[in-house]
Amino acid sequence: MSYYLSKNDVKVLKQTINTVNNISTGVGQGKRPTIKNAFAYAELTEVDADGLWSAVEVYFDETGAPNGLEDGRTWGGEEPSIIVNGDVSAGQVMRVEAYYLVDSNDEEQAVWVGSAVGGGGTVIQRLQCKADITLTPNVLDTLNFRTVTFTNSEITAQVNVIQNKISQAFYEENETVYGEFDSVNNRYILDPFIFAQGIQNASI
Repeated sequence: MSYYLSKNDVKVLKQTINTVNNISTGVGQGKRPTIKNAFAYAELTEVDADGLWSAVEVYFDETGAPNGLEDGRTWGGEEPSIIVNGDVSAGQVMRVEAYYLVDSNDEEQAVWVGSAVGGGGTVIQRLQCKADITLTPNVLDTLNFRTVTFTNSEITAQVNVIQNKISQAFYEENETVYGEFDSVNNRYILDPFIFAQGIQNASI
């Protein structure tokens, strides 16, 4: 079996090699460099009293649905270590990046950072359908979805959702899906994950 790199893969590989080749081997006196060298997608689970989140690392399967990684990151061991910029809630999926900070003792400390505001990562929320419904393109639904946590506990009883990808998208009562939050219009867009519900629930 043969393999090839796309133009984008080649670009990323060159950038990675360049970053590694330019990592400083020493820390000058009084300097605290920050090295950004990793990212992951995380589904937030709970937040502690200091505002730090714990999470489950996820990957996106061929349908676009996020799934937990059994051998995913532990986010710093037993203590949560994800700093999130912006308002988020349990069950949201977002891109987080690893920063290795050098402290006053010249020791590296891993800190994971995510953003829920403009300029940051995309916020993806776990949603649950409250009734059997059909969504047609570009028609806002304001009654039939709620946001839920990773364990399907209710966060918000009623939220706005919309899809503009297929002629009819069928959802069953208690079906769990994901939506990308559109903060400007206060709604969740289902398009990126429209086939997470299964081919049998979609009509092209």
